[in-house]
Amino acid sequence: AVAIVVQLSCSEMEDEEVLLDNTAGVVDGVVIHEEEGGGAQKMERTISLASGIGFIVGTMIGSGIFASPGAVLLHSHSVGLSLIAWVVGGIAAFMGSVCYAELGTAIPESGGEYPYIFRAFGPLPAFLFVWASGVVTRPGSLAIICLVCAQYIVKPFYTADEQPSDWIVKPVGLGLVALLAAINSINVNAAVRLMDVFTVLKILAIALVAMVGIVFLIKNGSEEGKPAHDNFTDAFAGSDGSFSSFGVAVIASLWSYDGFNNLNFVTEELRNPDKNIPRALFIGIPSVCVAYVLCMLAYYAVLPLSAIVDFDGNEEVQGFATVFGSESMGQAGKVILPLCIAASAFGAANGSAFTGARLVYKAALEGHFPSYLGKLYGTTTPAPMRAQVFEALIAMGMIAAGDFDILLSYFSVCAWIFYFMAVAALLRLRVTEPTLPRPFRAWTIVPVAFCSLAAVLVVSITIQQTVPSVIGIGFVLLGIPVFYHKERLFSVCPGQTAPTPNLRYRAPSTISDEDL
Repeated sequence: AVAIVVQLSCSEMEDEEVLLDNTAGVVDGVVIHEEEGGGAQKMERTISLASGIGFIVGTMIGSGIFASPGAVLLHSHSVGLSLIAWVVGGIAAFMGSVCYAELGTAIPESGGEYPYIFRAFGPLPAFLFVWASGVVTRPGSLAIICLVCAQYIVKPFYTADEQPSDWIVKPVGLGLVALLAAINSINVNAAVRLMDVFTVLKILAIALVAMVGIVFLIKNGSEEGKPAHDNFTDAFAGSDGSFSSFGVAVIASLWSYDGFNNLNFVTEELRNPDKNIPRALFIGIPSVCVAYVLCMLAYYAVLPLSAIVDFDGNEEVQGFATVFGSESMGQAGKVILPLCIAASAFGAANGSAFTGARLVYKAALEGHFPSYLGKLYGTTTPAPMRAQVFEALIAMGMIAAGDFDILLSYFSVCAWIFYFMAVAALLRLRVTEPTLPRPFRAWTIVPVAFCSLAAVLVVSITIQQTVPSVIGIGFVLLGIPVFYHKERLFSVCPGQTAPTPNLRYRAPSTISDEDL
């Protein structure tokens, strides 16, 4: 990753690029950047309330609902407990969204958790978040989603018993990453419209699955020997009473809910953020939770549990969604459902690419990445093209290197550590900056409950998956020496200097008269 940064930093600049510096001003919450010619440019507010809701739903509903059910059922061991795990995951995501609504309206800056952690705890914890998110988890998530999308794009060309070759899937995945990088770099409006379109398509797909489930429940719910009857007659049979196992089941469901915080990555591009952030979150998150529970009811109404999980082998059954399509819709389902999954995954990948680049862009403005990555292209709707290319190159490298699924699981615990830190920042800022304007304020019990839940989930997954958790935490801690040597690592090109610290991310008590 550092080698890619160095190579990008030393590349020859294009004549038409827009140069930014960290002496930028702020107008109505939008960062204003000066150009070389003396003009000004800003990230335009192009995202409406409807697009914000679509952005949340579009980034949350991806490949997870077609991949995570097996893991949730495997650790909960029963239909009833797995449904509770899905509801608990939805409640956790909703509580998190309430906290993020306060953070996003109080500190209307793009960059997700980064500005909140920076302002509350300082540059080192903020850098560790960027180090884990900007270099590994964000591009890794993009790589995995694009691979899933590629698998289901080519799946209709194979029989049910055949699996597409990596030599076919990987080039398609690489092409998807390149396509998304190009769209998000060239035209921000096109990227937003793309999210809107694919959000509609994936909602239709989820609605189709839910309707199939309702039909099967009505038709076969009273007939013994049918999944719609047997799976719900004694829904809690075989439940594992282990608290840590249930915690891992909730963690598995939260992969599908991941993205509840994505709107905070693009706050500066959202119209009327004081009102639209809470509205978008409070409409989008519950909608996703209801959709997921309906999908799970549909799976259990159509498929026997053995089609989802191999309890004897203690492993998930891969590709059960394709079996669901064939069982519920016949031959047409073998084609329709894989394409629906591909569309859903592509929409989520677009959201991941959109937000990941903005995190790197914001971090570059603070000097945590080379200043080369903190620059925009374009005159009408400026986009962080260099950060977008940076993220895409890492994601493409991960796809080319092999299966990143296991590696990404190492960082599930780390993601929730940073969710915990972001909400803890909310509580800390209430003490250190009580006069900070908060257009939306969460009840205190909500951030306290979320932090408690996040701590429990981290402990549960660490107990159940000790080795991956320790490796993940160790990788994050590896960012500490990088932080203390980042000026030497990131300032290798002649004429490149570390940016001036951005005073608006510093607590008022730390700003001296000389600074003012």
